[in-house]
Amino acid sequence: MFSDLTTAKLEQRPSIQLGKQTFQDMVLVSPNRIMLTVPEQSKVILVNTESGQVLSDIVFKEKPKFLCMISENLAATTFMTKTIQFIQVNQNKLKADSTTNVDVKVCGIASYSNNLVVSYHPPGVRIITKDGRTIRNLDNTTTGREVFKNPRWITTTTDGSIYVTDWGTDAITRLDSSLTILQTFSGDMLKGPHGIISLNKDQLIVCSWENSSVVLIRPSTSSMTVLLDKQRGIKEPRYVCFCKEQKKLYVAPNADTILVYKLSNLN
Repeated sequence: MFSDLTTAKLEQRPSIQLGKQTFQDMVLVSPNRIMLTVPEQSKVILVNTESGQVLSDIVFKEKPKFLCMISENLAATTFMTKTIQFIQVNQNKLKADSTTNVDVKVCGIASYSNNLVVSYHPPGVRIITKDGRTIRNLDNTTTGREVFKNPRWITTTTDGSIYVTDWGTDAITRLDSSLTILQTFSGDMLKGPHGIISLNKDQLIVCSWENSSVVLIRPSTSSMTVLLDKQRGIKEPRYVCFCKEQKKLYVAPNADTILVYKLSNLN
């Protein structure tokens, strides 16, 4: 298990400036590469985290929104439409791969075993195959109550858990492989939850947009700890990713800048 981040010291490093590249989501591809969606320019870009250089891009007919890595050389993006686009990642080159069509407007997306888990509108969450076949579905109709309003970002953990952020309910919902609700995290510390990542099965990092903070969640104890906030220069964070090899945390507080933090003093 990765070290406990509640003991970490976060030292800010030079930020990554992307100029007019206004992005929507980001994922870590490798220790020195991050992939981002740029909806206003209808493209996905690959960026070197050391130089800030755009290494490759792909232009689509629609506006890509959310991203996930499926394997070392394969990613997927969604357009808030009924299409999922797969992307090949070959060293420093991106290439459009196949597409999959579904019958709902897909929002967030994450890899899950050999399948995908997606959030969608009208609000719900599904586990689907890569060719779009539904395996499991959870929505407000199947639960008989309003579980979701605006489900968006998704992350998964090695124990099979699925975590979904919802800025409509100001909550994060934990699901199992049957899409049974296991836990719900909410409260003043999670106002406007956006991007979420898992470090391991018991450490999650989420951006609280309305609180201008980055929060660590420990599911085993239901505890939440603020890692970064306004006092550390964070304002309205949207997306986050983490590099375990370099012990670097990347936080996007606005649409064209990525803040970089080096972690030390880990127990």
